[in-house]
Amino acid sequence: MKKKILIFYISEFSGHFHAASAIEKALLQLQKDLDIDKINALDYTNPILGKIINKAYLEVIKKKPELWGNIYDHPKVVKKTKKAREALHKHNMSKIKRLIEKHSPYAIFCTQAMPCGMVADYKRSGGKDVKLIGVLTDHAPHSFWIFDEVDFYAVPSEETGKVLEQKGIPPSKIKVSGIPVDPKFRKSHDVEKINKEYGLNKDDPTILIMGGTQGLGEVELIVKALLKDKEHNYQLLIVAGSNKKLFTRLKKLGRKKGGENMRVLSFVENIDELMEISDIVVGKAGGMTTAEAAVKETPMIIVSPIPGHERRNTDYMIEKGVAVEVEDFVEVPRKINELFDSEGMLEGMRKNARKISKPKSALDIAKLVLD
Repeated sequence: MKKKILIFYISEFSGHFHAASAIEKALLQLQKDLDIDKINALDYTNPILGKIINKAYLEVIKKKPELWGNIYDHPKVVKKTKKAREALHKHNMSKIKRLIEKHSPYAIFCTQAMPCGMVADYKRSGGKDVKLIGVLTDHAPHSFWIFDEVDFYAVPSEETGKVLEQKGIPPSKIKVSGIPVDPKFRKSHDVEKINKEYGLNKDDPTILIMGGTQGLGEVELIVKALLKDKEHNYQLLIVAGSNKKLFTRLKKLGRKKGGENMRVLSFVENIDELMEISDIVVGKAGGMTTAEAAVKETPMIIVSPIPGHERRNTDYMIEKGVAVEVEDFVEVPRKINELFDSEGMLEGMRKNARKISKPKSALDIAKLVLD
């Protein structure tokens, strides 16, 4: 009988989902005869609530990002929401119990804290003693991850692990693996061929602009600011993700004078290739994006990070010398020019990225249950 493994996440358009997919691929590389299911935990337990939570989160980070920063891992918020979380877990227990006992999994990976809490509650209530691995995809581990029933925490860095220790997690449970990036990021590509596919000149600087899977942030404003710079011949690769409105606006912008060096893409599966042909990545500080850029040794310019998890991701990347930050989109052209004009700065950032990158992160996480 094939060994069963479940991987929980909470949204298809998120770094949590990409982390889940990376772990699935790594598990199958180690052992081909596994039976793996990736499950959107919120869709499975509370499909309507899942949509409400996602919509509310997007509204907050778009209109009141400082509010998110104030509530992110705030001790009072953690304390005040405890009863509500316990009630939600209790409400979902029958569904989670049915799912786990139907599959009898050997192990469960959770790339988001909410499903991790549900499985932890199941184990605490006398359920099967299944291996539970919490996989953190940001450098700021909040208190909603803390459960005695978690067997291992796969964390992005030593610094993240120390924060978990301060929150009471035994060091033996903390494994510094890195954020799980898709194993394909380890491969080198034919840069000349990819440039040709997109009609790019390999001798001109290429800037990759992206706003994560959902096309968030100030992507359009960044592009407009760069188009105003007539002194430099930058080639712009812009990924709008699942944001259809943004994609339409960018395509329209590309048809105007000066837009001939723009390549506008929607949701893509080849970010590894795009990062490899790019000199700089400009955008958000999502944990997955920062980890992927580090593996591809592509320096980052981080724009207006969201307070909370993105703030900590940004601080980490700056501390390690792999990224620089600008507070406003209008500063992006100046910062790009500065990086290109500064002798050796981009190469230094690439070398620093090589030091912190963890290209085997997904495999190391998979090995926590497949020795």
